[in-house]
Amino acid sequence: MTETGSFSIVSILGSDHESIAELLDEPSARQDGERGDVARDQLVAELIRHFVAEEQYLFPALREHVAGGAEMADAEFARDRDCEKQLKSLEDDDITTDRLAAVLGAVRSAFSAHVLEQQAVFVSLEQACDAATLAELGEGALGAEQLAPTRPRLIAPSSAPVNKVTSLVVGFVDQVRDHYSRRGIDPDAASREET
Repeated sequence: MTETGSFSIVSILGSDHESIAELLDEPSARQDGERGDVARDQLVAELIRHFVAEEQYLFPALREHVAGGAEMADAEFARDRDCEKQLKSLEDDDITTDRLAAVLGAVRSAFSAHVLEQQAVFVSLEQACDAATLAELGEGALGAEQLAPTRPRLIAPSSAPVNKVTSLVVGFVDQVRDHYSRRGIDPDAASREET
């Protein structure tokens, strides 16, 4: 297994893009019932973790190292927050099939635009930073994802230090809730573990 330090922030976030795109294309995410709930919970958790890693590591790096990076970071932050607001409606217990399809379509579209926009962001960051800095940012992003909230947040501070504290507290609460409610766990996989 490769050490965490050998991954740059660009490869970490790029890998997130691929796995989230797969979750968005997962047919079960559009289904009613428990399987659909599990698929949507996993999608929401991965997207929120990804956004948190960007807010805590990518955006500050853009501000510090890239000319015009503050404007890039502000625009990316606003787009991520809009997408996160759409995710909130996936938690509604009474969401209709039509509304579900509309929200997933809107999230898929927003995320596709996010991926395209970040290609230029990644190039700019790679040109501005050395490999050691990119690896350090990657390690930080991985750590942020491990401690991040798993549900859409009411507040996402744009200041990285405040975001880190807020996300740590909310992430802890979300992870405890997820553990006890078994949120995002495939019921078939859970029953296999119990036997």
